[in-house]
Amino acid sequence: MKRQIKSVFNKKNKKKIICLTSYSYNFTKIIDDFVDVILVGDSMGMVLYGMDNTREINDEIMIRHASAVKKASKKSLVFFDLPYSKKFSEENIIKRTIKIFNQTKCDGVKIEGNLELADVIKYLKKINIPVMAHVGLQPQKFSSSSKFKIYGRKEGDLKNILNDCIALEKAGAISLLLEGMLTKIAKQITITSKIPTIGIGASEYCDGQILVSEDMLGMFTEYHPKFVKKYASLSSNIQNAIKRYSEEVNSHKFPNKKFRYD
Repeated sequence: MKRQIKSVFNKKNKKKIICLTSYSYNFTKIIDDFVDVILVGDSMGMVLYGMDNTREINDEIMIRHASAVKKASKKSLVFFDLPYSKKFSEENIIKRTIKIFNQTKCDGVKIEGNLELADVIKYLKKINIPVMAHVGLQPQKFSSSSKFKIYGRKEGDLKNILNDCIALEKAGAISLLLEGMLTKIAKQITITSKIPTIGIGASEYCDGQILVSEDMLGMFTEYHPKFVKKYASLSSNIQNAIKRYSEEVNSHKFPNKKFRYD
């Protein structure tokens, strides 16, 4: 049964919201039964395309990947990241969001930003486009992953982000994604907010959690955030399988009669 926006995002103080990333049809089919929300993240820039940041993912790339993920999803909700743009314009953000939303048939959008997104979220709510607001560490603001900084170490950070989160909630955001921030800040936001918080490097106090799937499966090894727990080591499993394949082809063990047409 297909999950609904209300049933997922009304889980605050009831049950954790489970989220993971996916960028492809096949991978989505594998994880669809086990998560509430699949995010087609711009993290694909680093994971799939070998980029040093998330900025180079454009709208057309997002449309291709989000369409494939949405097509494969039968149960989980699918949200897409709004790709980075050099110029901030409410009109531009709204226009691009509507285009990607309509072309991909996704269930909602995640947008990085703070208080400046309030009017954008108000408008998108009016036209029934659910928005997950992304606060804290915002990767689109950095030209390289090596420059990522944990949020909350400056005096005034807690007050500032609480004000932002309250404004985004009032504007109509359905959830807050909290990334890379001190535990005390993530905890206070979660307590204060009436809408659910989704954490990534933001402690166990959030109402839900998300990880980049390739990180937690041990497939993407170039970037090692402290907050990632590896639940598998698929890179080594894949390497071992390819090694066996190579050895069997070289030794004439594969293909054999079992794998041919006579």
